[in-house]
Amino acid sequence: MSVRQKKLPIAALERIDDLCAEFERKWQVNEPPTIESVLSDDFTPIEREVLLAELIALEVDYRRRLGQTPTQQEYLDRFPQSSQAIHDALNESDKRTGGFQPPTVARLAELFPALQIMELIGAGGMGAVYKARQAGLDRLVALKILPEEFGHDVKFALRFTREARTLAKLSHPNIVSVYEFGHVGDIYYFLMEFVDGSTLRDVVKARQLTPEHALAIVPNLCDALQYAHDKGIVHRDIKPENILLAKDGVVKIADFGLSRILGNEEQLETLTGTHQVMGTPRYMAPEQLEGSRGVDHRADIYSLGVVFYEMLTGELPIGRFAAPSKKVEIDVRLDEVVLRTLEKEPQRRYQHASQIKSDVQSITSTSNSALAQTAAYDTQAVDRQTAAPATLEQQELAGRMLLTRRQLMDRVERSLRPLFRGQLVQVLIGIAIILLGVRCWALNMQVPHRVVCGAILHVYGVLVIAQALLVCTRIRRIDYSKSVAEIRGKIDSLRAGYLRAGVLVGFVWWLMWIPVAVALGMDDVVLYANSLVVSLVVGIVGFIASVWLYWRALKSKTTSAESWRRKLSGESIAAAYLALDEIESAQIR
Repeated sequence: MSVRQKKLPIAALERIDDLCAEFERKWQVNEPPTIESVLSDDFTPIEREVLLAELIALEVDYRRRLGQTPTQQEYLDRFPQSSQAIHDALNESDKRTGGFQPPTVARLAELFPALQIMELIGAGGMGAVYKARQAGLDRLVALKILPEEFGHDVKFALRFTREARTLAKLSHPNIVSVYEFGHVGDIYYFLMEFVDGSTLRDVVKARQLTPEHALAIVPNLCDALQYAHDKGIVHRDIKPENILLAKDGVVKIADFGLSRILGNEEQLETLTGTHQVMGTPRYMAPEQLEGSRGVDHRADIYSLGVVFYEMLTGELPIGRFAAPSKKVEIDVRLDEVVLRTLEKEPQRRYQHASQIKSDVQSITSTSNSALAQTAAYDTQAVDRQTAAPATLEQQELAGRMLLTRRQLMDRVERSLRPLFRGQLVQVLIGIAIILLGVRCWALNMQVPHRVVCGAILHVYGVLVIAQALLVCTRIRRIDYSKSVAEIRGKIDSLRAGYLRAGVLVGFVWWLMWIPVAVALGMDDVVLYANSLVVSLVVGIVGFIASVWLYWRALKSKTTSAESWRRKLSGESIAAAYLALDEIESAQIR
């Protein structure tokens, strides 16, 4: 068994981790100690080997940063009796290079018999999360599984035990709680609070986040970060994927300290490997990207600034980016807050998350006509912001309204999908009609009535396709991040176009069956003088009567006319209107 696979008591691991932390601290202040000075005789042989492997790994890392090239033989000469520990600390040949494959639900059910594993929620390079139920406590939980290769890391058990114990002590309403942690074989896991809701990424991607919602979310994030920073814990990977919006309106930060546990800060040079550097590059502070060992809580403040900017504008602050007020209609004083969080130098940023919260609430609670308005600022929004700073209940209410709106807007979007798919089928039908027209005249150019019928089918097929594409285009142009009034106007336009085209495409079938029958080779039956006259008379009368009744029903301004419009426009559009009615009844704009 290699050193990296040996299991030690928690007390021994904590003692080893303390010594390694002190060893690291001295390297960071340019007072590098020797490994020999840290090793002592009061360790058991196994503990000494584990400590030696950890110290060698740390020293090699710092020496490489200084441009040195330490070799395995050098350490064998210094510690001739510890070849296994040296080999384990320096040899990286057993590290996996493939992507992380989440365990199956069936496998986890075997490993965690006390849990009812329900489904895989999500997976990435830093692990997989499953929804599960604790039968004994009758509660839903989230089971986070870390990649198995970390269980073979010589330093992983040390970090995991130390950091997980610290994270489990975090108790804050805006931080996902850790109930339990440990490992089953080589699989390390966290059992955490299950948050029923969405990630901030989902909401931002759907463009359903208004500046007001952003200003309600940020104070919660500041509270969570300030609480963790006060306890000496830095998140290091603040991004929309790690911010959860529960259905009850509570905002929670997930994966606190996970980057520290996984030790990704040492993989800066392998961004293309299985795992990325600690944090996500687009949200990382400059000092993180540079691989600085002096990264502190101000890196979280920078990442929060990136998230704040993205929530307000829908874009990332990359390169020479514009101030938020140049992108959206917000109080221009927020520019200073956001830009200060995004300062390249840590000392020029906000030094505490609580300062961001204070400034945001100060701005939203006051109005200054000389400072607070952009050129097209919404005066009603200013009036809404002249109230006292938002309380936690008000912030949670805003969060609930955001999620409720999003869920209802998802219903609107889902209700229109059958109509969209139906129009795609109609496009295929239109193509089939055109091909039928080709069949009608292509081989019968010398027969006038077949040429005429083929041309009629061509024109009709084009109209069928055009009407379907018109409806599809109007569906795609609906922006669900806009106000309910704007969305209702788009659906009104969609319904009007659908109904108008229905007259041309639908009622023409009273007569269209004649050229279709000719194209199918039934000329003798359809074009027989007696039957043709009767068919044309019935078709024309039927078409005129249908159009007249249709027009009369839709043109009147009675309540029955509106009812007819909803019936004739189909279930999809009717369901969309129903969802919009619910949104308006809930007073969500």
